[in-house]
Amino acid sequence: MSQAALFEPEQTLGVGELVARVTKAVAAAFPTEVWVRGEVHGLKQANSNGHVYFELSERNNRRGPTTTLNVALFRLERQRVLKALRDYPDFHLADGIEVRVRGRIQFGYGRVSLVMTAIDPIHTLGKLAADRQRVLQALRADGLLDANRSIPLPVLPLRIGLVTSHGSAAFEDAVQELRASGIGFEVRVADARVQGTSADLSMVRALTALRAERCDVILLVRGGGSRTDLVAFDSERLARAIATSPVPVLTGVGHEIDSCVVDDVAHAAFKTPTACAAAVVERARAAIDRAEAAWTHTTRVADEHLARAERRLAAAGSRVAPGLLHHAERALDDHARHVARAARAALDRQHARCELFTARAAAADPARLFARGWSITRTADGRLVRFPADATPGTELVTTLGTGQVRSEVLPDA
Repeated sequence: MSQAALFEPEQTLGVGELVARVTKAVAAAFPTEVWVRGEVHGLKQANSNGHVYFELSERNNRRGPTTTLNVALFRLERQRVLKALRDYPDFHLADGIEVRVRGRIQFGYGRVSLVMTAIDPIHTLGKLAADRQRVLQALRADGLLDANRSIPLPVLPLRIGLVTSHGSAAFEDAVQELRASGIGFEVRVADARVQGTSADLSMVRALTALRAERCDVILLVRGGGSRTDLVAFDSERLARAIATSPVPVLTGVGHEIDSCVVDDVAHAAFKTPTACAAAVVERARAAIDRAEAAWTHTTRVADEHLARAERRLAAAGSRVAPGLLHHAERALDDHARHVARAARAALDRQHARCELFTARAAAADPARLFARGWSITRTADGRLVRFPADATPGTELVTTLGTGQVRSEVLPDA
């Protein structure tokens, strides 16, 4: 290629022209509305203009990147969609659910987006039902459906773990029911998300945190909602956490018609948070009533036994003859006099022995021996002299007599 060819003029598009061509190409590729399937994320409820925005996401594979498409549901289309959904009260647009929506593909502001005009609730509800059955089948195959139910529920549950969104209506209902009972429950609250993306993971973490609290029972509760609002409670990850929990788990998820997977693996399931807490109150009160009844029965039986014993003692006392009592008193007096005489005789014998020992000690008193002419000779340093060899010539001697001491010195033999 020649040097001149490198600088030959090429077509150069302005930004506006390029965008116009892309817009035209997109419009040509999608001349009519299309149906798109994906998972809802980043749902923003209607703003002041009545518009709703969210993203549809699809993972290319388990570890690969996620493809997203921006979706806009404008006010007029939103009103038509809501009207069409009146026949499906179990459906509600929410994060984390898979939906099938229809709309116009358009290119604007440098990105492709979908302007939504309709939604297929049957697709979502059918997908949720199918996923639910798949999860239940997997749990059943692993023998987990009855695992938590097999854990004995404490007779008197007082340390209560509560998994829910702190400050929510479900939280207030459950706590109020426990407090109103007047029983001294100790409630440990583990705050968790109960709706939206990763809500199941948040509840799993809350359950795990309560394991260290040594709870007697754990309550997992949330307020009412549509089937799509409760999708997190069909999570296999959450169901397995409940099934393998070492503590009984009671669920109180606000639904009246259908049940969630967590209800099938929990120790017991209730329709509302209030009913769930009321079940704990009822069990605790029943245990307290049984204990009080047992104490009352024990007291009554003890009183009856004591009364019978007192009556038998009184009857036995009335049957004792006065003469028998007099004879016993005389025998006791005789025995007392005998003991007194024996004690005096023993005391006299010990006194005589003491006098004998005193006389012997006096006879051996060195002072008496000195008075009779005895003496004791020691060296000046106090050694006793018993034999002549004990005092060599020049040794100073001290002789103790009855009335004093005499000092002397040993002379050598002549």
